[in-house]
Amino acid sequence: MDSATQTLELEEVSERVDEFFRKYYQEELLRIARIYPDEKRLIVNFKDLEIFDFALSEHLLSFPDETLSASERVIRSLDLPFEGTTPEIHVAFINLPVDSQLLVRDIRSDHVGRLIAVSGVVRKTADIRPKLVVGNYECQRCGHTMKIPQHDIRIKEPYLCEACETRGPFKLLSTDSKLSNFQKVLIQERLEDLRGREHPKQLTIFLEDDLTGQVMPGDKLELVGVLRTSQDFKTKSRVFNIHLESIYVQPVEVEFEEINISKEDEEKILKLAKDPKIYDLIRDSIAPHIYGFHEIKTAVMYQLFSAPRIEMLDGGKIRGDSHILILGEPATGKSEILQYVANELAPKGVFTSGKGATGAGLTATAVKDDFGDGGWSLEAGALVLADRGIACIDEFDKMTNDDRSAMHEAMEQQTVSVAKAGMLAQFSARTAILAAANPKYGRFDQYRSISEQINLSSTIISRFDLLFTVRDVIDDTKMIAKHILDSVLTPSKVAPPISPGFLRLMVAYARQHCFPVLTVEARNELETYYVARREASRDAAIPLTARQLWAVIRLSRASARVRLSDEATVEDARNAIRLLDASLQDVGIDLESGAVDIDKIMTGVTKTQRDKIQIMIGFIRELEKEYKTAKKTEILKMAEEKDIDKRDVDRLLEVLKKNGEIYEPMFDQFKIA
Repeated sequence: MDSATQTLELEEVSERVDEFFRKYYQEELLRIARIYPDEKRLIVNFKDLEIFDFALSEHLLSFPDETLSASERVIRSLDLPFEGTTPEIHVAFINLPVDSQLLVRDIRSDHVGRLIAVSGVVRKTADIRPKLVVGNYECQRCGHTMKIPQHDIRIKEPYLCEACETRGPFKLLSTDSKLSNFQKVLIQERLEDLRGREHPKQLTIFLEDDLTGQVMPGDKLELVGVLRTSQDFKTKSRVFNIHLESIYVQPVEVEFEEINISKEDEEKILKLAKDPKIYDLIRDSIAPHIYGFHEIKTAVMYQLFSAPRIEMLDGGKIRGDSHILILGEPATGKSEILQYVANELAPKGVFTSGKGATGAGLTATAVKDDFGDGGWSLEAGALVLADRGIACIDEFDKMTNDDRSAMHEAMEQQTVSVAKAGMLAQFSARTAILAAANPKYGRFDQYRSISEQINLSSTIISRFDLLFTVRDVIDDTKMIAKHILDSVLTPSKVAPPISPGFLRLMVAYARQHCFPVLTVEARNELETYYVARREASRDAAIPLTARQLWAVIRLSRASARVRLSDEATVEDARNAIRLLDASLQDVGIDLESGAVDIDKIMTGVTKTQRDKIQIMIGFIRELEKEYKTAKKTEILKMAEEKDIDKRDVDRLLEVLKKNGEIYEPMFDQFKIA
């Protein structure tokens, strides 16, 4: 500490602060006075104070309580045009020096009592409660009242009555005491500030008066305040808890990634983007130790770069993030790809497993816990915390239906709404989802449709832009073995063409600087593709819906971003179409007709199956009119005439019973419900 700082007395601090305000902030104080109490906090640039009086600025950092109290006393003494009661103007200092701007993980005991700045994302917010600032106590013996200022966490009561000099008892007159709004907020480190697999650290924030009620879970904040300690009075532990008593809170809207990209790195990025093999280089840099997965890695590449969000003139918003679902057999490398994307590539990546994630843990919820002092707190989940990033969810099929249904809004509208215990809130969740799931019975059956073999509802499947299946194919055994052994014995053979760190820089740069729009030619290409596919199967299977059109639009713009282009060309549109077709061919084949039927994915029932179901209902209705009930033997005879297999009859009857369209009053006899 500077020697000049140690010699500043309280009176000298007040004099210097008074001179500083009159010289630098007289007009700002007059402005606040005119609109008070709508605004009651003077924002002071620390650099102004440093230029005016370096010793005073150092004194502020080391002894913030003394300096802030002197500042507020000085403001009260100024001749400002206030109406009514004495003003309560608070002072907040911003733009602190670099050594006072800390990450939560870097806070130490040396910082207790000092003025510091931190940043983070809100994890929880408690209810706003009244806090005692000055207690008005009445002596129950003589009726004398005394005002006792409150500074500590625990309430301070009078020791002796000033009038009768007895030790009470005393009664707190809460209606005559001075109260202030108080709110607790829990922040955690931003995902983009973490290095590798670090766990985000958390810090409790105390907000008072005009700072309360400004933030919601998921908000990113810049805060300035005094670091305090508190003791657990139950255990009387020597280890103290810490919290930040904030004097300044500023919600900030950050870009996708706040990595500082040097001029040298920028030149490398621009040069690499012009490489004609840029798509192959980036694709091969995604989890290179995993053999194959070319289409999936290409899809992940587009997901990383993403497309800009579309905001309509009528207020509607269309997401630019693509969602990908990988359906794969065990030991095929799905989890490895998800881990690699979350930990190495995505600047804001979150990895979670379906077994360990609830709907509340993924989205947001209202919880009753000690943080809210017994009240309700709003808590943000993984998708809210990964806003503008990627959430990788493994074992997606192991989540319960209730937990998955909580994701519907987050996946399409990219918001999360909470309505619980009288608390209504909506958070942003502009997050791309990369999910992996296993078949119901471990392996895929090539003679059954994909929708029958996965434990996922059609409503959640339809929200994914791309779906891929991964099978453990024997034909690839030799190549997989060679690839694995090469990665162990000769790691350089599977080294990524672009390092993970530099690829993160490329993604961040592209998402900050490139906002591609479709060219007329690209638009025509996508329109021709969509219309042609729809018209070709007017009366047969449904090949595409509007959701697939939006998917190829997103992928086309993401393809342009890979090249750092502001225009999505015909070639970008064709890249998107090829990838969507690969996805549809992978999971969208109607095994009975051979046509691509999107309903197989969207509803779990293909056009062919729907037609057969209608035929079955016709059989039952016809037999019911003639014989009161439809015997299964008669249904089988009629089905045989229509070339419907006996196994299909059994399966379709079960589907109709399950859906409640028919019932079975007697064994193997059916009626329309």
